[in-house]
Parts: sequence; structure tokens; C-alpha cells
Amino acid sequence: MKKTKIKVSKKVKPLKVKTAKVRPVKATKPVKIERMPAKELKQYKELLVLLKKNIIEELNKNLDDSKKIDFNEVKDSVDLASDTYDTEFLHNLSDSEKLQVENIDYALEKIESGSFGSCELCSKKINKVRLESLPHTKYCIACQTKNGG
Repeated sequence: MKKTKIKVSKKVKPLKVKTAKVRPVKATKPVKIERMPAKELKQYKELLVLLKKNIIEELNKNLDDSKKIDFNEVKDSVDLASDTYDTEFLHNLSDSEKLQVENIDYALEKIESGSFGSCELCSKKINKVRLESLPHTKYCIACQTKNGG
């Protein structure tokens, strides 16, 4: 095997690095969150509690319905497919309803903290019509639309 000598230059040129000028960042104005009147908060709280109660009752009803499906009964393949679909539908429905309950609990926490009714993305006040139809919403219509909802 031949030994090869590698020639190393002793002079190393320093790297030229351009530095960027740092400009001071302008402070943004703090977002003022308007507190909803106590009377309105109480109404939304009652609405959320009622909505949660209805969802939980529906979950319990669906749970009872899923227990009624008898898999020990002799059935043909169409009946079995139908029962499987019904069971999966009930489980998916309950997952959706569980998510709604979590969102309702979160909205109730926001009522207690005083931040209920403001969008979590832009901090603007959520329209009353939207809150009345979907009291556990986290976003205003504009932000919900931007995020694909």
C-alpha cells in the first residue's frame, strides 16, 4: 500500500460573515378583553349545564341501547352486519358527545375565569347569536372559518 501525503495549507483565511442589523421590535397593544355582564354569564352557564345534562342522558340511553343488542341470537350475515354497524355507530356517537361534554366543561371553566365569550385565536368578542346556538364554541366565526371548521 502506498502512503499518500496530503498537503495542508498553513494559511487559513477568516470567514467573512455579514451581521444583520437588529431593529427594535415595536410593542403591540395588549388586547382588552371585555367581560360579559354577570347576568349574561349566568344565562350561558345555565344553558351549558342543561346542554351537558341532555348529552349525558343521551349517552346513557345509547349505552342502554348498545347493551340490548343480542349477539347470542342466531342471525344471518346481514343481521350481523347491521348489528355491528349499529354498535360502531353508537360508539362513534358517544365519542362525539364526549367531546362536546369536554368542550362544555371547558366553557364552564372560562365562565368562572371571566374569559367566556372571547375567541381563543384573535381574542375578539364572539357574536351573541353564535354563542346562543353553540355556547361551548372556542372561536369566532372568522377564526373558525380560517381554520377549516
